[in-house]
Amino acid sequence: MPTTITINEKTKERLSDYKFGDLTFDDVLNMLMDKISIEDISAEHIKEHYRRFANFKGISKEEFKSRMKKKASSGC
Repeated sequence: MPTTITINEKTKERLSDYKFGDLTFDDVLNMLMDKISIEDISAEHIKEHYRRFANFKGISKEEFKSRMKKKASSGC
């Protein structure tokens, strides 16, 4: 069943460069996804997580609780 996805015009132009013959965008996307495993993508996400975590400046437990109370009372 067809669906619609939103992509930037430049992304569509780049994606079009991969089309040839009677390939559809769906064919092209699947071809590209077959070339890069989900494990490789996940590994990149994990690396980014650890990079951000290394620079993370946390707050005290008391400050966290205070913020959560304020958020709950404001209805957010």
